[in-house]
Amino acid sequence: MDAGEVRDLAAELVRDDLVVVPVRHHSPACALLVRRLIEEHRPCQVLVEGPRAFTPLIPLLTHADAEMPLAVYTYAARDADRWAAYYPFCDYSPELVALRDAAAAGIPSRFIDLDLAEQQLVEQVPQEIGEEGASLLDERHFRHSESLRLLAKRLGCADDEDLWELLFESDAPTSGTAEQIARMAAYCVMARADRSEQDLAADGTTAREAEMVWHVREALATRSADDGPVLVVVGGFHAVAFPALLADPPARPAIDVPNVSGDSALIRYTFERLERLNGYGAGMTSPAWHQRLWSNLVDPPAGQDPRVAATLTALLDISAELRDRHRLPLPLPSVVAAFEQSLRLAALRERPAPLRSDLLDAVLSCFVKGDADVEGVLVRAASTYTLTGDAIGRLPPGAGRTPLVEDARQRLRQQRIRVDDLGRQSTSLDLYRNAAHRETSRLLHGLAILGVPFATRTAGPDFVHGTGLGRLHEKWDYSWTPLTEGALVEASIYGSTVPTAVTTRFAELLAERRTTTVGAPEAVALLAQACVVGLHDRVGETLELVGASVAADASFAAVGVAVTQLALLWEAREPLEARRLGEVPALVRTAYQRAVYLGRQLVGDPRPTADALVRLRDLLVAQTGGELDADLYWDLVDRIAAGHAEPFVQGAAAGIAYSAGRSAADEVVTRVAGHLAGGVSPVAGVAFVSGLLLTAREVAWQERSLLAELDRRLTGWDQATFVRHLPELRLAFADLTPVETDRVAKLVASLKGLPDLGSLTIASATAEQVQRRLQISEQARALLERDGLSGWSA
Repeated sequence: MDAGEVRDLAAELVRDDLVVVPVRHHSPACALLVRRLIEEHRPCQVLVEGPRAFTPLIPLLTHADAEMPLAVYTYAARDADRWAAYYPFCDYSPELVALRDAAAAGIPSRFIDLDLAEQQLVEQVPQEIGEEGASLLDERHFRHSESLRLLAKRLGCADDEDLWELLFESDAPTSGTAEQIARMAAYCVMARADRSEQDLAADGTTAREAEMVWHVREALATRSADDGPVLVVVGGFHAVAFPALLADPPARPAIDVPNVSGDSALIRYTFERLERLNGYGAGMTSPAWHQRLWSNLVDPPAGQDPRVAATLTALLDISAELRDRHRLPLPLPSVVAAFEQSLRLAALRERPAPLRSDLLDAVLSCFVKGDADVEGVLVRAASTYTLTGDAIGRLPPGAGRTPLVEDARQRLRQQRIRVDDLGRQSTSLDLYRNAAHRETSRLLHGLAILGVPFATRTAGPDFVHGTGLGRLHEKWDYSWTPLTEGALVEASIYGSTVPTAVTTRFAELLAERRTTTVGAPEAVALLAQACVVGLHDRVGETLELVGASVAADASFAAVGVAVTQLALLWEAREPLEARRLGEVPALVRTAYQRAVYLGRQLVGDPRPTADALVRLRDLLVAQTGGELDADLYWDLVDRIAAGHAEPFVQGAAAGIAYSAGRSAADEVVTRVAGHLAGGVSPVAGVAFVSGLLLTAREVAWQERSLLAELDRRLTGWDQATFVRHLPELRLAFADLTPVETDRVAKLVASLKGLPDLGSLTIASATAEQVQRRLQISEQARALLERDGLSGWSA
């Protein structure tokens, strides 16, 4: 498309009956363009890109007391499919400006895009989703455009955002609406030229544009001759296709979405979250920078260019951030120098005013006086924080929150958990001695079952996996974020209060486990979850699932884990206030007997098998294992140590028997010698030693004869064999503590007649360097041997 065709296209976007405004999401220049066009054309209707289901939320979005940033969180579910996304709004979002100005002028407005479920069903290529969730303001086409990349390179721009700022934001106050629309059309035509019709159909663009055009035609059909035009605010990538689509209208998409449930809600948002979400191609980053630009555009500073004023304000704020948070005070001349340099850089680069990239280049040049790896990091961090901002939205009166969100906030406040501060917090809960803390723990675990990203347990007893039960305090890190509210909105399908929702969700999990094959450890973990969230009335049916899973599980390792988890759960019933676990001791006996039975035909990964053997040994000395038949276990251990298992498991069994005093040291030495003998593969020998040291590492420093035998056998290996198996040998001794390692080193030194082994580590050498030096040594040895000088290498 040549320049003349682009001008014609731009003219078609602004007609007497229709004004299509091409925008980029979260662009102050586009927001100003929308405001000017509404003032110029006085439209009869305003249509905005966005799911149709958002229309009822417009009065809340445009409420005078609504403080941005806010976002619409929307979700949908059908059978096993679940979708969720955010639609953020800032003061400078063109869509919000259109809705606000329409509301102020009494102009009806609505959203016209496919709803979330419909978009997902027509999209063959899933949108890239980051940790912040998916965005409904997708601009991946701009990000992936090769044409725009080449244009940015030609104009000396760092990236597509730098290019956008140069072409649109830098002269927004002085550009006319026709010129802005023409530029935007050219920009979007370039981006669209890189996408084929097949690409557009695959990512859902074709169907979405057909839906939006259908709504435009409906609005035009209801417009009277005396009315102003219909004004449509859509992403520029779509806008440039509207003239052709209106001339030859496609059929409205017929998308079958039966049995879909879902909802949308207005939630608070933050500039920090907006920055991360936009990082996935859903709009422009650095929201605080663009908020400054917008504020100066709508209320221009007297006698100063809006961008120049924003640059000065940003520099002062970065300086204050360095002084207050990073304790790096800057003299005023440095700030003045940075301001002057940003202006000179803009002039040198032939830009109407400083861009964000000019500002950042000036900051790094003038603010970093010391080590670039120290001060430079601090300056970059302060710049990022300042340009991102820490603004938090506020919902207007009447918006309220979904009942589940409000219930969760109220319950957390009652437990003295902060929910009004979006910063990272921590709490420590005394589960064994404080009933209120146990209630807080149940609440936090309940939110975790609902999939709500709020709190993370960082330390303390883990009753679900049976670890750390000797610790008294449970420690959590937590933070109430927009993601928390969004997840609670979605979890509202389970109930309007946290206890109701947790009960419903747990029932769903239990039903899923009943209809699928579930391993014994997973079933016990579900039982533990019921206890940690306080669903004691569901314990009985969960115990039935555990019994069935233990009976069906054919894995010794899995059943061994399950029985020890059950025993630990029984011992932890007091802090969990679990008084309905009376069947657990009998279930422990049954699971123990089944584990021993399965241990006679071991299959699967050796390491989990060895771990299960250790777990069963520990169970027998625990309170719950006092009534178990220990002879069954020790018969199994003796059988495995005698050779009825993989070498690693044999070694583990031999170590267990040695630690329990059931096997003498000479018997262990004999077994090690047998596995390292010439008729056994080195792999099997090393595996046996690894298993032995896993369960009885004390044998390495308590039995000198074992080290002597190891030394004799390993000395018999050739150099290549030793080097090949050295990593496994190192891992075999890796669990020894530093003190234990020193003991072994002293014994080895005495075996060699040395006072000590010297330094055991060379911090300056990497593993690759060591390997290379060994290869060189081997090559040198071979050469000496060839020349009859092998004695020199002794």
